[in-house]
Amino acid sequence: MTAIRRLGLAAAALLLLSGCWDRTEINDLAFILSTAIDLEKDGSVRYTVMLPLPGSMGGASGGGGGTVSGGNKSYYLDSETGKTFREAQAKLQKRMARRMTLAHRRTVLVGESAARERGVLDIFDGTPRSPESRMTTYFIITKGNAYELLQATPQFERFPSEAIRELAKSRMVTDLNLKDFALALSMPGSDPVAIHMGVKESSKGLKSSKEIEVLGYGQFKRDKLVGIFEEREAAGLTLLRPGSINLSTMLQTEGQYFDIKMFDTDTSIKARLKDEQLSFHINIETKAKVLESSKFYDFSQPRKISEIEEKLSAYIRQCIEEAFKRMQEKETDSAQLGQYVRDTYPRLWKEKYEKSWPQPLKTAKFDIKVHSELTETGLIYNNITKAMD
Repeated sequence: MTAIRRLGLAAAALLLLSGCWDRTEINDLAFILSTAIDLEKDGSVRYTVMLPLPGSMGGASGGGGGTVSGGNKSYYLDSETGKTFREAQAKLQKRMARRMTLAHRRTVLVGESAARERGVLDIFDGTPRSPESRMTTYFIITKGNAYELLQATPQFERFPSEAIRELAKSRMVTDLNLKDFALALSMPGSDPVAIHMGVKESSKGLKSSKEIEVLGYGQFKRDKLVGIFEEREAAGLTLLRPGSINLSTMLQTEGQYFDIKMFDTDTSIKARLKDEQLSFHINIETKAKVLESSKFYDFSQPRKISEIEEKLSAYIRQCIEEAFKRMQEKETDSAQLGQYVRDTYPRLWKEKYEKSWPQPLKTAKFDIKVHSELTETGLIYNNITKAMD
């Protein structure tokens, strides 16, 4: 009788269990891979989405460029306009048989015009409201319209969004996502930056393509784009921000060129205040290796190696000086130097610097010390064809 009672209680408990009444089938979802936000001439927002086509997701046979056998795209783009990007997204949803989901989105693109004129604050209001959105999504500023970057045809990746993501997370670029941007916006004494990308038309190839390339970093004053860090300025900004990075540069000495790659870089920044003069002491230590030498250069001599190290240190110092100059011109703190002042002099920061920052950067002094060590010159000292000279 005891066993029968227990069985009866278990059966009664089963009646209280609910079924899968609110399930969502994968066939009912449209996975957004990337979104692009642009500004129209009338002030409205253009919202573009990249979506994979489930029927064309078979294995590719042939080249890349997001194509499968027969040359058909395995994805498509669609866009709509609205007062906000959420309104435009709602308009898109009205003509889609599947519910759009952001859980697999890895990149958010914003065109230069929209970032300069409208700003990006609304993105950081709407995006965190959705539990599907990830703050680890990469935030990209594009040269020209953002949707043009999604129209690129990279040959190594099936989807342009994948090429954008791989470039954004490479060790040659500072890792910057939505969370990093939002933290820089919310913290006093800092201005955010974002990766800047554009489209490059391939040349001299068997098949023309529109490749995606990293151009530098977008310079923001609060939530609006005010400039672009390019070339040496971008390298200087990269060296000033935390995190290990790999950078390459071309040096010239004694009438020849050297391709040098920097790695294992360590940057230390300290804020100092003496006699009402604010200064920053920046110490950079980096290791480097030789990738190429245009002519014979005897790396077996310590004096020759020292010459390259001095050239590299001078180059790094110049990059950082140009980055500081760009920040002073646009009145931004893209290197987040205000954080060092706040941490070192918290009371003085509140009383003197917080409300006027980054104006004090215009009169600040920068003491830059760089130590470069050439640790690798390759497996050979001489060109293997030197005997033919």
